[in-house]
Amino acid sequence: MKNTLVRQTDETYSNYRIPGIVITRKNTVLTYYEARRTASDWAHMDILLYRSEDGGETFSDAVVMARGTDEFPTVNNPVCIVDEDNTIHFIYCRNYSIGGGDVFYRRSEDDGKTWSEPRNIMAMTRPEVHNVFACGPGHGIRTKDGTLLVPVWMVKKDAGAPLFEHHPGTVSTLFSHDRGETWQLGEEIPAQNGCNDPNETQAALLSDGRVYLNVRTTATGYRAYTVSENGYEDWLPLTLDRTLPDPTCFGSTASAVVSGHHILAVVNCADDTERRNLVCHFSYDDGKTWADSVTVEPDDAGYADIAMTEDGTVYVLYEQEAGIRDRLAVFPIPDMGK
Repeated sequence: MKNTLVRQTDETYSNYRIPGIVITRKNTVLTYYEARRTASDWAHMDILLYRSEDGGETFSDAVVMARGTDEFPTVNNPVCIVDEDNTIHFIYCRNYSIGGGDVFYRRSEDDGKTWSEPRNIMAMTRPEVHNVFACGPGHGIRTKDGTLLVPVWMVKKDAGAPLFEHHPGTVSTLFSHDRGETWQLGEEIPAQNGCNDPNETQAALLSDGRVYLNVRTTATGYRAYTVSENGYEDWLPLTLDRTLPDPTCFGSTASAVVSGHHILAVVNCADDTERRNLVCHFSYDDGKTWADSVTVEPDDAGYADIAMTEDGTVYVLYEQEAGIRDRLAVFPIPDMGK
């Protein structure tokens, strides 16, 4: 395994938090962060994106995707989706969409080098039903029929929580059938079956094209999951996966077909109380069992996003000390249980 320090505290930013990673069709590694001036979720921050054309060995200077301002200091929860033609779709929020904040969309047609101007898509997120609203974080996916899909979490107005409160959460997906021109909010996935306060969520495709969501829950000690045929309606009941311990932290999932084998992976802090012991779990039966695992970081860890390529390479981008440092681990998928 190669494990490299890629970001750390500097003279401008105290924390590089909420990391996301995707691999483009040209094998460019894109990483992106909330670059915060203080540690708070409501800090003055910018969203920065970095490109690597050598598999994560070196990265470009920062591409500024959004800047916090005195009026709207917080720009948050960036998510990328790589389309089939290598268009890169990018969604982020401002002030978690509340207090005058909104949700924005950008796209790149040149492998992430340049980007369209931000377009406000707040009206497509059903703002009448939610207060706080945020994407992923991490990355989104393209489904078998070409739908673009981003898991989202929100605090509904009818929950009765204060306007700026992040809990209690409920999960949904934001999806587009027209390559990002318009977006819709899918069916709600509420707390159920002991899955308390579902919030930060990631998506992956199963072997038959169904959409699998891996979900953070609060104070349960485990990850949760659900599955849908299309990724925006008719979800199976949200269920705790008691083989995936979790300390209430963002984890991620991805899938790939490698040498004819469909592989589903989940990465998270595999500890029921502490943000440590970052482990990548591998399933060869659509998440029914986790047959192999790789310990990415045995000690301090945190939020982590994952990407996999068809040549069997795994990329895990993760925080240490709440984004005082961020590291990129690159390693091969295990031997698929053979």
